[in-house]
Amino acid sequence: MYRDNSLMPSEAIRLLALGILTEGERSYADLASAVRHFTERLVGPSLDLMAQPLELLKVEGLIEAVDGRGLADNAHLRITAAGEDALQTLLRANLRSQINDLNKLIIALKVRFLHLLPEAEQRNQAEMMVELFERDLARLLDLRQHHAREAGALTTWLDLEVAQTRARLAWFEALATGAQT
Repeated sequence: MYRDNSLMPSEAIRLLALGILTEGERSYADLASAVRHFTERLVGPSLDLMAQPLELLKVEGLIEAVDGRGLADNAHLRITAAGEDALQTLLRANLRSQINDLNKLIIALKVRFLHLLPEAEQRNQAEMMVELFERDLARLLDLRQHHAREAGALTTWLDLEVAQTRARLAWFEALATGAQT
């Protein structure tokens, strides 16, 4: 993790792989495919998000082969107790301000696996996301006000960003109060 307790790209991939395995056993090939599919559809192909070898998760004792066949393509994998602990730690990580491709991925992963946290922690995570979008909205509104008198498309683009951020903020506020599931 970074110093601010937010996730590095490799940890986002780790969160995704461990979260997928909480849903049930998967073959090595299926798990690798699911990780690739989710990340590429959300943020596109990215060198920063090249999946860390799943073998590393096995070496660290976070996943294991069900049938003892190692990590061959047809081996079925499951998450271990240590893997579930690691997943809980990853789900509780901080978020960085400013939405970029990595943060978008991490937010999507948190939302996808939020149900794996205790209810109180689910609210805490939703409230942390509300705070993130409140900061982003304030930053965008300040920038919009600063450039209000300038010609060009910047202000209309900022209006679009503000509208999207307000919509995300409203969605996460509903999630934090339990009105959004």
